[in-house]
Amino acid sequence: MTTIEIDGLTVRKGSDAVLHDVRMRVGSGRVLALLGSSGSGKTTLLRALAGLDRVESGTVTFDDRDVTNAEPGDRNVAFVFQEPVLFPKRNVRRNISFPLEIDHQPADEIRKRVGAEARALHIEELLRRNPKQLSAGEVQAVQIARALVKQPAVLLLDEPFAHVDVHQTSTLRREVMLIQRGFGVTTVIAAHEPADAMAMGDDIAVIDDGRIVQFDEPVAVYDRPRTVNAALLTGAADVIEVEVTGDRDGSWLVRPGLRIRAWAPALVAHRGRGLQMIVRPEWWQLDPHGLIDAEVTRVAGAGPTATLWCTVGGRPMTVTMPSVVGVTAGDRVALRLDRYVLVDPRNGYRIDLA
Repeated sequence: MTTIEIDGLTVRKGSDAVLHDVRMRVGSGRVLALLGSSGSGKTTLLRALAGLDRVESGTVTFDDRDVTNAEPGDRNVAFVFQEPVLFPKRNVRRNISFPLEIDHQPADEIRKRVGAEARALHIEELLRRNPKQLSAGEVQAVQIARALVKQPAVLLLDEPFAHVDVHQTSTLRREVMLIQRGFGVTTVIAAHEPADAMAMGDDIAVIDDGRIVQFDEPVAVYDRPRTVNAALLTGAADVIEVEVTGDRDGSWLVRPGLRIRAWAPALVAHRGRGLQMIVRPEWWQLDPHGLIDAEVTRVAGAGPTATLWCTVGGRPMTVTMPSVVGVTAGDRVALRLDRYVLVDPRNGYRIDLA
């Protein structure tokens, strides 16, 4: 198991900084999920860890060993790329065995380890096939098997499920996590979907314009996103523009059709200003005594939950709750908002209301 320390990492492409002063620690044997919009710097961070992109400043250490300028082959890192990178003239078995072959491992050892990885990922029946005979999910399974067969110290995954269908993604995600936990290999994954990050990550790092804007456990990022982008990258959320007003008893968050009492003393300094309010669909409640009047435009149920599409003051909002009875499109309902996160648009960061 390997601990990764990143201190002040800056990477440039031409004259542009793609990563800015990145600092974080990935604990031994843990999985870090990277979330960010396209072009945010996720892939560049993986490539810097692998030694594929030159670092302008800062350091990268693996278990206190400085690998900032080490060659890729000297880092004991395995990289699974988003796009398929299989040898077309080698069958699946020989694709998986390639890292062991160039390491001059004995034939018996190669056969044993390739077989073990194939069984772990349930791809034994693919070993004699050629890459062109594989589905997108099967290709990624082969790439993951090839990455793990050498038992690397660090596993890097760049949106590995981006081109895989939903069913295969679920299966691959489960198998990769079983293998990762079994080997205890420290893993960094650039996630394509929030579900991948939330399901796989012990920690989540949100990258925005080459900077880490939040690093925390998944539930903390989901419940208390530090920026609007962090909220939108980790699940469904509405972002509502509100104004802070006040009276002698406390503050109010208001907009047309919306008025919410807020007691936090920290809001006094923001009175008369506009803020961004982040709301998850499940933070709403149907409440006959609620102060928020909403018109239901659509109702859909899926298992034990129901989703209501509503408008409040002319603005669309999504409400998720346990299945409701007797609510149909066109109804007016009273809502209560149990939780919210406020962001100051001047700096883009969450306001601490504690």
